[in-house]
Amino acid sequence: MKVSLIVTTYNWPEALKLVLKSALTQDYQNYEIIIADDGSDEKTKRCIEEFTKSSNIVIKHAWHEDLGFRAAQIRNKAVSISDGEYLIFIDGDCILPHSFITDHVHLSQPGFFVPGSRLKLSENYTYQLINNGVPHQFQCNEIVKLWLKRKIKRVHPIFRMPANSSFRFKRKNKWQGAVTCNLSLWRKDFFDINGFNNDFIGWGLEDSDLVIRLMNNNIYRKDGKFYSYVMHLHHKEASRLNESENYAKFKLSLEKGTTLCTFGVNDMTKESNELI
Repeated sequence: MKVSLIVTTYNWPEALKLVLKSALTQDYQNYEIIIADDGSDEKTKRCIEEFTKSSNIVIKHAWHEDLGFRAAQIRNKAVSISDGEYLIFIDGDCILPHSFITDHVHLSQPGFFVPGSRLKLSENYTYQLINNGVPHQFQCNEIVKLWLKRKIKRVHPIFRMPANSSFRFKRKNKWQGAVTCNLSLWRKDFFDINGFNNDFIGWGLEDSDLVIRLMNNNIYRKDGKFYSYVMHLHHKEASRLNESENYAKFKLSLEKGTTLCTFGVNDMTKESNELI
């Protein structure tokens, strides 16, 4: 099965460099990387070009003009140029364990999307990694040591339960906590609901809206907790200026049982994709 790893980024090439290093050393064989770039400048472009030239893994760079926080739209654009039958979404500040893609493939199941977990790194340790330019290998015993040194804020997501444990289906109708810093689903299911709603501008709830519409279309949650995790670099919180407007859009999907959004990925594939 071919997998498309969708990496959302915006003007933090130092973090993206660490993420791509981890993404290019996965033990899974059949995958591509799509950078969903929400309007970054030339530094990010050069960073991606360096990896593209030296990588045996296909890397594509989807970009649009910087007109504010438009993560929903750039993710749709990234998916529209991808080839995988299975999609995994992460953020450009999330370092991946060596078996990250393999783990999501093990969790994949028709009729379900899979939200994973994240380990938050401390501010000091984040900048230590960035200054070194080399991501830690993050073996389980090393993660525990980092947690004991307070360089990682929690450690329980590294512990494992079976991929098809009954535990994974106990919250199948819960949208809370399913976010696209670590989330996977089938390509067909994504297109069936028209992907992300491009009308979400500014921070917040575009991924919750996606998840609600998936469940409204009978695609349910299979928890990736205690199986899949990312190492989330510390960063300042994004501006929540548009949060109330986004909540109103999300609430419509929640209350009306909406499956399709009016402007999403299917509408964008009719347009020319802008690639740097």
